[in-house]
This record gives sequence, structure tokens and C-alpha cells, in this order.
Amino acid sequence: MHGDAAGTPPSSPYVWESGDYQGNIIRITITFNEGTGALTGATAFRDDACLYRKIYFGVGVDGSPDTTGHVVNVSSGSANVPAGQLHSVGLDTISDVLAGQITAGP
Repeated sequence: MHGDAAGTPPSSPYVWESGDYQGNIIRITITFNEGTGALTGATAFRDDACLYRKIYFGVGVDGSPDTTGHVVNVSSGSANVPAGQLHSVGLDTISDVLAGQITAGP
């Protein structure tokens, strides 16, 4: 599993967030089994006025986040994202989540 620069493994939950230029937030809080790294679910949040509506994990073959298959759509407010939904976009472990860049976009 990936960790921080010191090599410390991540702890559950893993939280990633980004703001748009107006300060509105999009965030995903991912829970996982710290022993196996298996994702157990997530909570996605987006401020209603946030310009970003998707969270991209990694990049596609052209090097762009827009073409990755690992995308979570985030509606405004807070929503549960079951492990099965994460699996359906190719995210099964915390290592999958941390394998590349994480980006927010429209």
C-alpha cells in the first residue's frame, strides 16, 4: 500500500478534497480494511455551487484525467458510495485509489 513520503501506510478513512476557485468543496472520504487494503465504501460530498462534479482517479491512455475509467460522479450534498460502486469503476483497494493522481473536474 502507498503511504506518505515517510512510507507510513495510510489509515482509514482516507480523505481527499479539492476546492474550486470560489472556495466550494468536493470531497470523498474512503473507508478501507487497514489489514487488506480492501475498500469498504465511501462518502462523497459536494457543495451545491461547486463547479466540480466528478472525481477522477488516475489518467487515461492519453495522459488526461478526463479519459480515465476510474470516475466517481458526485451530486450536491453528501451521498454514500458503496464498495460495489467503487469496484464497478475499478477501485477495489486503497492502493488502487492512490496509484495515480486524483483530480476533480466538471
